[in-house]
Amino acid sequence: MYMADGRRVRQVKRPIGRAVFILAAVSCALLIPLLIMLDLRTDPQIAEWWTTHIEAGWERVIGTLTSWLPFSVMEFFIVCLIGLGIFFYVRLIINLGRARFLRILKGALTICVGVIYMFNLYVMSMAFAYYRAEMPIPQSQKEYDAESVIPVIEYFLSDYNKLAEKLPRDKNGCVECPYTFSELAERVKVEYAKLTDPYFNQYTPTAKPIVNSWFMSQMLITGITFLPTGEASVNNAAPPTTRTITLAHELAHAKGVLREGDANLLARYVLISSDDDYLRYCGYYYAFDNLLEAFVLTEDIQSYQSYLRRVSDKVRVERWYAADYWNSQWDLIGQIAEFFNNWYLESNGATNGTGSYEDGNQSTVVTPTDPVTGEPERDPITQEPVRIIHFSQVQKMFFAVYEQRVEE
Repeated sequence: MYMADGRRVRQVKRPIGRAVFILAAVSCALLIPLLIMLDLRTDPQIAEWWTTHIEAGWERVIGTLTSWLPFSVMEFFIVCLIGLGIFFYVRLIINLGRARFLRILKGALTICVGVIYMFNLYVMSMAFAYYRAEMPIPQSQKEYDAESVIPVIEYFLSDYNKLAEKLPRDKNGCVECPYTFSELAERVKVEYAKLTDPYFNQYTPTAKPIVNSWFMSQMLITGITFLPTGEASVNNAAPPTTRTITLAHELAHAKGVLREGDANLLARYVLISSDDDYLRYCGYYYAFDNLLEAFVLTEDIQSYQSYLRRVSDKVRVERWYAADYWNSQWDLIGQIAEFFNNWYLESNGATNGTGSYEDGNQSTVVTPTDPVTGEPERDPITQEPVRIIHFSQVQKMFFAVYEQRVEE
């Protein structure tokens, strides 16, 4: 650059200033505990202790505070982040236009400090629970076969159909929830209070509806548990039965059950074992098909199809409406959300990503072979190949609930 008299403007080097060094030092300092926690969380013993002491204590304190507010602090936080993102983007454009690179550096370091701090808070309050021991859940220890599963399925099918005909439905054919959202959240909390095993956090937060549920539907998300704020939030625009199922699932996370398959299993158990007709119906809607799959294991496809047809037509109507609702959402946004959710779960130890939602619902059939001939072992009486059935955790949970009710 030159002055009016033609002389070259003297270039003056501006000092970077202490602020940049302080922000850089804070970023590095915050990285240390983050890296330590990320390394420690994979040890099952440390993960168990941390979940039941540090995470549970944090959730109780912060959850008690945020429960006083009628809105989701997590949602408010996200809206603020979007606003800050727009603000920083505008400032970036302005500073680039004016060549204020020092301000850009300060802004980038400020964002870096905030992001690393939030990662620390997240890992401290949630990430350890993904690596803890197996979840204790009632599982039948009895041996079941093609014949003995029939009375179990008959029992639950009868109750399912009775509730399907009994409960009132809305204009879409969906069962109407007889409670307000806050009443429903409280009833599910009561069900979770019945869990006395120390594996589960004793504190249960009150679930909250999301104001911008329409956007969650576009992302094909039904609920989020965010323990840095001690909250479980639910998509209030989803079909009624789905909202109840999601509420139970998200509260399972809040009880210290972060693995998705475990949370699904616990939510199924809490709803199915309930004495509340509406909650029990939602549990059957969620998991009865998993029980029917026991017929597939026993190679009795005819019985499977027969029992499937015996489920009330009103349930089918409700399922059709739910399918139409989710198919009406923008698939592109849903695929993006699915991609990030898959990455998130894989980064927390779920090698199968979003497939981990079905963990605990996997059943297998083993056909042993003769170690010498390699031929399948055969029953000495029928000469049929021996088939050893391993029922899924969901099915064995159904068996356990059935046994408890029959004994009563």
